[in-house]
Amino acid sequence: MKADRHWIAAILLWAVAQVAWRFAQGPSLELDEAEAFYHARHLALGYNAQPPLYFWLQWAVFQVAGEGILALALLKNALLAVGGLALYAMLRRLRPPFEAGLAVMALGLLPQVLWEAQRALTHSVLAISLSLVILALADRALRGPGRASPGVWLAFGIAAGLGVISKWNVALLPAAIAVAALIRAEWRARISPAGALLAIAAASAVVAAPLWWVTGNLATASGSLHKLGIEATAPLLRAFEGLGSLAAAWLAFCGLVILVMIGIAIATRRRPCWRPDEQARLMIAVMLTGAALLAVGLVAGGATEVKDRWLLPVALFAGPLAALWAIDRLGPSGQRRLGIGLAGLWTLAFALLPVSGWVDPGYRGADFPDWAAEIEAAHPDLPIVTDSMWAAGNLAMMLPGREVRLAADADERDGAHLLISEADEATALSQRLGRDATPQGRREIAHGDEIAVFRLAIGE
Repeated sequence: MKADRHWIAAILLWAVAQVAWRFAQGPSLELDEAEAFYHARHLALGYNAQPPLYFWLQWAVFQVAGEGILALALLKNALLAVGGLALYAMLRRLRPPFEAGLAVMALGLLPQVLWEAQRALTHSVLAISLSLVILALADRALRGPGRASPGVWLAFGIAAGLGVISKWNVALLPAAIAVAALIRAEWRARISPAGALLAIAAASAVVAAPLWWVTGNLATASGSLHKLGIEATAPLLRAFEGLGSLAAAWLAFCGLVILVMIGIAIATRRRPCWRPDEQARLMIAVMLTGAALLAVGLVAGGATEVKDRWLLPVALFAGPLAALWAIDRLGPSGQRRLGIGLAGLWTLAFALLPVSGWVDPGYRGADFPDWAAEIEAAHPDLPIVTDSMWAAGNLAMMLPGREVRLAADADERDGAHLLISEADEATALSQRLGRDATPQGRREIAHGDEIAVFRLAIGE
């Protein structure tokens, strides 16, 4: 249909515009970009506490587009486009093009998608894309017509496995889908035992190698567990703290969705109660089941802190679900106004992205190009060792012929090194590496209203 082509073109053109717009946001890399650039220069089963899939994909894009900002922007926005297209294709099974397109636009009601995914995120962008693909495949498997083919179950298992190695918390989504399907008789009847086993086998095969790496590198792979806030307090108190934090995270993630729904509910209060279609029921079931599984996991694990972005694999559907609800309550003029409002949100976020790059927090506008030129002039050919991931990624990009390594990756090689420390004196970094060092001054890098101070030394 012509309308389908228009919506597909709009999603793709938005991605292309975001790639071009990245160059207006500054010549340097923000924190997540720097991490992706540093690690994606080589392939490995594991890198740090994050799963490896994003770095693998970024490595592949580097081979095609070269190592630079273009390749970083291409991957991120291609993934967002894939997610939007997957959601659109799923909704078109029941909805006309305009309604499906509005639901895709309603992802903009979620700050993690509208702003953070465009501004900073890497692994979570991949998680967004794969979560939407996983839901689309689940809809195909559970809604028919008839039982899904082995190919659908295989694709679902592969997507679920890829989701897990994109961001560990994406494992929550297939788990929530499975529990929701088992609870509802109609969905349970469409589950093929052989298909389910095929999906489990496929997912297990995908995650096997990265999980094997985790078992041999527990200290590195568990580096972010402290964010869960697990404390040695009374179990009941921990449970209340964890559940309170979970509730606050849901409100933070879905706050704008809730406000929009309240406004529409007031304006359409005389309309009959909403009867969600099968796809909306699936989203509701996944969100509720995911919330319940999270609550059980928090209480059982003793975690007391939940970040709103951790809810992403299941809370992601709040925006599209709200749009489907609104579409069914609003008339044609109301639907058009909703579309205009959503388009305005996306346009505003697009326009403000350079402010993030140059002003606050200003990481992309930082003066790494001049510093890289200074290093090249003053310390040509010296390998660089630093304790700053931000510096490592930026200097590796801007000094492509130079060896740049994190201190954690440094070995016992002989010869002089340029040591750069953001944490303390560079001579202290040298001592941690078992080297003598000669101080070489300091370099200030401003970003936004803050100044990062880097101290330099020559280590022998």
